[in-house]
Amino acid sequence: MRAMWSGEIAFGLVTIPAKLYSATKDLTPSFHQLHTECGSRISMVRRCPKCNRDIEWGEIGKGYEVSKGEYALFTKEELAKMDGEDGPGGIDIVEFIDPEQVDNVYFSKSYWVGPGGKSARGFTLLREALESTQRAALCKVRIRTRTQLAMLRPRGKLFALDMLRFADEIVPGDEIVLPDAKPASDRELQLALNLVEQLSSEDFDAKKHPDEYRAAVEAAAAEKVERDELARPDTDAGEEQVAAGGSGGKVIDLADLLARSLRVAPANISAPAKGLKKTEAQVPVEEREAEKKPKKRAAGKRS
Repeated sequence: MRAMWSGEIAFGLVTIPAKLYSATKDLTPSFHQLHTECGSRISMVRRCPKCNRDIEWGEIGKGYEVSKGEYALFTKEELAKMDGEDGPGGIDIVEFIDPEQVDNVYFSKSYWVGPGGKSARGFTLLREALESTQRAALCKVRIRTRTQLAMLRPRGKLFALDMLRFADEIVPGDEIVLPDAKPASDRELQLALNLVEQLSSEDFDAKKHPDEYRAAVEAAAAEKVERDELARPDTDAGEEQVAAGGSGGKVIDLADLLARSLRVAPANISAPAKGLKKTEAQVPVEEREAEKKPKKRAAGKRS
């Protein structure tokens, strides 16, 4: 697995090279918006209602609403300066905590963290120190976006980095008004305890509970492929649509790609499609740095 980010863990005066890997993936079925009359993909345009014209990305800024209908306009450079994105990203440990005291409501996304240098000595030392003390590290993390709060905890030979929400992003539970309820009777409580015991499991196994919705969508799509119930937009109309959008790109038969994708083995579904260009956010840091070097040196490195 390729690292999505390379940086350092700041542990006091010690800096530990580290690499970040995605620990989760979203497999929720995604759908494209099509014109039901002809099956063509719908283009999303950026249009200014006042100027009554489509606008380019270079004309778009970000506005922070200060009052109804009034915005403080910021450029990308101003936002980057406020968050210090000019410097290298890092995982800065601010304190060590008991992970049992962190409520699950704070967690938003998880990553794997592995050693990033030629030696994993510092990485292993920090992991063993946290394991022996049963502590986790509360960190400030900057990974291409604004600084976030996170918890770094040992997980096997790696670290798990759990991104946390800030305290003021949690809605207090006491804001929810509950209706009055009578206490449960002894018989009701006993029946509830019996049901809990009957449905209890010794070990958690997520594989026992697969995504039934995704399986149903994939099965239904396969049936439509089998019956040839596919949307095939007119090629000429598609070319005109691309030209109107100004992209000048090649028209791709999405229905044909879908049909071929459904025929491949399940093990290959998660593999990235060949020929697709990665965005900068998807390209590992070391790969982007290699591209900046002269071709002759890069070729020598590969050999």
